[in-house]
Amino acid sequence: MAEWDEFEETYRVAYRPVLRFLLRRLSAGDAEDAAAEVFTLAWRRWGDRRGDDALPWLYGIARRVAANSRRTTGRAEQLGRRLELAAAEEATERSAERQVLDRLGAARALAELSETDREVLLLVAWDGLEARDAARVMGRSRAAFAVQLHRARVRLERQLARGGAATPAPTAAVHRVDAVVLEGSASEGSASEGDAR
Repeated sequence: MAEWDEFEETYRVAYRPVLRFLLRRLSAGDAEDAAAEVFTLAWRRWGDRRGDDALPWLYGIARRVAANSRRTTGRAEQLGRRLELAAAEEATERSAERQVLDRLGAARALAELSETDREVLLLVAWDGLEARDAARVMGRSRAAFAVQLHRARVRLERQLARGGAATPAPTAAVHRVDAVVLEGSASEGSASEGDAR
């Protein structure tokens, strides 16, 4: 128990100097946490110290704890800044996309479509997937996906017309996907072509 008593006495004498040492290097909240860590480490290594004066030894521990704290805080701040930047970029992208959809009246029209129709249209037009990749995502053959895409586009055009919004001209991406889908359908055999018609 003498070891504990010696540590307690060192804690009473050295806590304030160690805290001041840490306050010169860290914020007040971080310094208090670091001081607690210093004395926790000191207790674990109490038998390893050399000499009668524990303060220099405690300062050495405090210096390493402060360096670790600054690195951790720096990484956390960098991560926070990166996350804020990514969120701001995503929000900006989302809001720009949302504005385009709203202008076309497509948001309401898309909302009125079935979940499958929305998914088919968004995979091609929004996510920019090639037909074979979109078909794979949907778990369909290319020919079945071509039919599903065509039907979803027809339903979307009907919804847009019903909503009074001007039906947008198909984009180059949609034409490109339709061409790829049709090419893929032709190569899958006449049975698939018959289904697609």
